[in-house]
Amino acid sequence: MQLRVGSYNIRHGADADYHMTLIGKNITDKKLDIVGLQEVDQKVTRSLQIDTMKLLSEATGYKYRAFFKAIPLQGGEYGVAILSKYPISETELYMLESGSNEKRVLGRAAIDIEGETVQFFVTHLSYESLSLRQTQFEQVRDILSGFDNFVLTGDFNTANFKEFEVLKDAALVNNSEYSLPTFPGGMSAIDNIVYSTNCWSFDKPMTVTDSFSDHYMLYATGVFLSKS
Repeated sequence: MQLRVGSYNIRHGADADYHMTLIGKNITDKKLDIVGLQEVDQKVTRSLQIDTMKLLSEATGYKYRAFFKAIPLQGGEYGVAILSKYPISETELYMLESGSNEKRVLGRAAIDIEGETVQFFVTHLSYESLSLRQTQFEQVRDILSGFDNFVLTGDFNTANFKEFEVLKDAALVNNSEYSLPTFPGGMSAIDNIVYSTNCWSFDKPMTVTDSFSDHYMLYATGVFLSKS
């Protein structure tokens, strides 16, 4: 089984003038199977009160979607999301420690692919404080420890790959050996795809530089390792 995965901070669609067809085309052009999305507006005034996930689903033809609310915003909701070609059988929202800063969450979708259930996660960690982000990484570690077959996507707001070392039995596609900048404003590799090493092997990542966002879309292809 092969899986092409993306992580895409869409900056609430502002750089695409809220035309989700443009963002959706990036997803379908790269033939992604599942994508984790960050900075997603749902019926928020600043983004013309559009239903972002419905429009993205229509633009891509991907029927399965899950939105995870981080905060209420301007009459709507703001958070992270998952868009999938494959059926989602279960979802769960985890609140992460955020202190007095913007609330951060981790979203999980159980996705059924060729007889296997992949636990697919998406998150957007804090940038304000290293110690706060370390706490969030520890929370993510504890949640991931309950699953042996997982893929985690996100804007982690750090290009220091050592911060990921707290995650157990996991590897990064964007790493110290092969690092691609995903935030061109700082030329930093703050977006990533993390996977369980006992179930997956991923090739080198690639980016879409015309991403209609202040981030590049990151994507890579994984191969499922058969269980003995």
